[in-house]
Amino acid sequence: MKKLFSLFLVALLTGCTVLPPGIENPHVTLNNLQVLDMTLLEQRYAVTLRVQNPNPVPIPISGMNFRLDINDTEFGRGVTHQAVTVPAYGEALVELNLVSNLVRLFDQVRGMESNKGQSLHYRLSGGISVADRLGKLPFEYQGEFNPRR
Repeated sequence: MKKLFSLFLVALLTGCTVLPPGIENPHVTLNNLQVLDMTLLEQRYAVTLRVQNPNPVPIPISGMNFRLDINDTEFGRGVTHQAVTVPAYGEALVELNLVSNLVRLFDQVRGMESNKGQSLHYRLSGGISVADRLGKLPFEYQGEFNPRR
């Protein structure tokens, strides 16, 4: 009975793969970041992510989670349950809220002060939930920007 149950479970999970074989994960980049509100202990930002689909099939996104690091330090995290379908060989913008706290904000400001004139390095990482599929599609993107420009 245990073997039969294990075989059933493996077959079920195999049938619920995230994407068909040969399909690439979508590319996710940071499109925009702006302050929503700031309180003494917490800051909220509106983040727009660009999701590009390099595949010949659409990707129906049912939700996302992400983390934003600046200069190798966690700046904040965010989630959304916004449903969006990224068309085949197309792209879509997904809006999320990022939450940070006062300590992280002060750490970033101190880092900017000590590295005046230098670019900030950022890393965006997370996962995309696909409608009617188990698991998440991981993503990671690294870039830099100079806030003085």
